[in-house]
Amino acid sequence: MGKWKEVMVQDVAKNIQYGYTGKTIPIGDYRYLRITDIQNQKVNWDSVPISDITSEKEIEKYKLEVNDILFARTGATVGKSFLIEDNQPSIFASYLIRVQPKDVVFPKFLYLYFQSESYWKQIRGHEVGAAQPNVNGKKLGLIKFPLPPLPEQQRIVAKLDGLFAKIDQAMGLLEENIAHTQALMGSVLDAEFGRLEKLSIKYDKLKNLTRKIGSGSTPRGGQSSYKETGISLIRSMNVHDCYFKDKNLAFIDDEQADKLKNVEIQENDVLLNITGASVARCCIVDSNYLPARVNQHVSIIRTDESILPEFMLYFLISPKKKAKLLYDSSGNATREAITKSMIEAIEVPIVSLQIQQNLVDRIKSSNKLNRHLLDAQTQKLNHLKALKSSLLDQAFKGEL
Repeated sequence: MGKWKEVMVQDVAKNIQYGYTGKTIPIGDYRYLRITDIQNQKVNWDSVPISDITSEKEIEKYKLEVNDILFARTGATVGKSFLIEDNQPSIFASYLIRVQPKDVVFPKFLYLYFQSESYWKQIRGHEVGAAQPNVNGKKLGLIKFPLPPLPEQQRIVAKLDGLFAKIDQAMGLLEENIAHTQALMGSVLDAEFGRLEKLSIKYDKLKNLTRKIGSGSTPRGGQSSYKETGISLIRSMNVHDCYFKDKNLAFIDDEQADKLKNVEIQENDVLLNITGASVARCCIVDSNYLPARVNQHVSIIRTDESILPEFMLYFLISPKKKAKLLYDSSGNATREAITKSMIEAIEVPIVSLQIQQNLVDRIKSSNKLNRHLLDAQTQKLNHLKALKSSLLDQAFKGEL
């Protein structure tokens, strides 16, 4: 098998270099590859903007070559890498670092190491700064990895490529199944509320069926004013369709909470995200998280005695209703915000509490079955992701 040795990235790199600082223009000769253009280890080159670069000297310095490896050096994707396999006329932006491997290392072998847990442990140890994590070229050059002889590197890459292709195929099928299961849950909601429409029922505006509609604000000082424990401050990141996510739940003290007393959450309040990428997501918070307040990105909808909160929740997250909330009257542009007046004007079907309860019970029963199926599919998907990680671990221990 040949002798393995531990080396550093700087030992096997011809060059470790930061990218070009420039602007984008409508027409030019070179694409300007940025961190944001790399999504899920892929690049849609047609969507990559054009660089303003014109100097032959700078083009020579920053032009991307096949087998270059790029790294995000800052931000949420810090440490993630991308192997250039297409000969696209392009240069790379300044928030990326390029490593150009020497002949002693097979480029994809090195790239695959950069996907391993061993690499990520070192990257997390090399992150510079807390507020905005980043990795510089010097730290990247000090990353250690095991290097076998070149033929063994090529054998390992071929083996991993074959195994990963099968895993990716299985993951693709699972992801399709998950999407179908999620779509089925939405179809159930549309079908149930579609039946109500056939009953020729009356509708009334939401403002006439609620005791409160209103959003809060962020305490003075923003995130720096949050506490370790205290009264929950619910933000849009916590509100998901039909469930509450307590990851990154913020807390405020009694004094801060008093200033937000008008947006105190009561049991069975319906919460609706009204701004940002998660606009129109909706849930009911478990009473275990009370007392609580909401910030300016979340609206409280407190129904009166004529509407069951769960009926309102399912109505708002049904795909047809959500589409009306998300898109403008032409059906094109996605709304960036939902105003209080828009919420008040929502037309709600008026049926008896018994009909509402029956509908809620049927949806819950269907969702329970779908949730079990979705959990099983998600678990299988996570196992396949873990299998990839395990195979990488074996490969770089010489056990594959």
